[in-house]
Amino acid sequence: MNLIVRVGAAGLCLLPVAQLSAQDEAGKLTIGGYGEVHYSNSTGPDTPGLVNVKRFVIYAGYAFNERITLHSELELEDTKIEGGESGGEVALEQAYLDYRFSNAFTLRTGLLLPPIGIINETHEPPSFNGVERPDFDNDVIPTTWRDIGVGAVGQIPGVNGLSYRVFLVNGLKAEGFTAEQGIREGRQEGKEASFANPSFTGRVEYAQAGLKVGGSFWYGGTANQVPGLGTGAFDAPVLVLMGDARWDNGPFMLRAVGGTIEVYDADKINAVYGQGVGRRIAGGYVEGGYNLLGLLAPKSSQRLNAFVRYDHYDTQAKAAAGTPDDATLARRITTFGLTYKPLWNVAFKADYQLRDNQAGAGENEVLALGVGYQF
Repeated sequence: MNLIVRVGAAGLCLLPVAQLSAQDEAGKLTIGGYGEVHYSNSTGPDTPGLVNVKRFVIYAGYAFNERITLHSELELEDTKIEGGESGGEVALEQAYLDYRFSNAFTLRTGLLLPPIGIINETHEPPSFNGVERPDFDNDVIPTTWRDIGVGAVGQIPGVNGLSYRVFLVNGLKAEGFTAEQGIREGRQEGKEASFANPSFTGRVEYAQAGLKVGGSFWYGGTANQVPGLGTGAFDAPVLVLMGDARWDNGPFMLRAVGGTIEVYDADKINAVYGQGVGRRIAGGYVEGGYNLLGLLAPKSSQRLNAFVRYDHYDTQAKAAAGTPDDATLARRITTFGLTYKPLWNVAFKADYQLRDNQAGAGENEVLALGVGYQF
């Protein structure tokens, strides 16, 4: 008889495999995860190739009953964390409860992902082309963006395929804003997060076979009661407006994301912190792809996606008063490559990037290889 060791509050015990499976089936425990390994080589004599275990993520879900479920993800970045070394992170990426009342209304609360753009909610490596996530989803939409909050998700009655998500969450902190990465480092990520500036975020999405179109927003203050910025709930406000579309029809694939971020009191933020954050951050990307096996092996369930993506964004699309415009922040990135998927949840990737900016400074090219999976 096969045995499995389980350690609990009562100590160590041995359970028959059949008994453990019955318990887990009754409790509807789900285990999953994803991971990716990257190789990159930037042009230049002093830039050797680098290899990195970029992410290793374990997902655990549990259905307490037919209405209440738990969803959680624990992430390790860059293989390990060691004192005195830069890089690496162990982080809780999601941890929330869903209480389903009907198709139109599910209460969601905990550490959750604001539903902005495409990648922030759907970022498993086989779900997108390219070794790295789009640069727009790093420097503009700060993926992976997570915060603590409560809200509702569901289908909008009367319109097939129309859904919504809306949440009240803890806000951003202006002290983390920068000229180069915009609002990215203003995220609190659920760690002793200040609720001085509650924020609202939400999304409406329309989905049909092969097509998804969505619009999303974020609005809230960022002052965190810092002198010079204000003590009100919505002082030093930030507004995020994004739109996106996905079309996957046979061998053809198209994606587009675009939007703007308004940092209304950027001049006050820069006066307090001296970061040169832009008054407006704007841009987007468009991507097209084609499954080459649709021509070479039309009966195959495997995919070989050839794609090209163009990111164009500026984290100082409008400079704040008293801050000089930095043309190097107006970035243009062209990525083209291949994604081979022998299975839907395994991807082998190769791409080449041409990176430049409006100032024509610091331009380079990057070769990248990667493998990713989810289960």
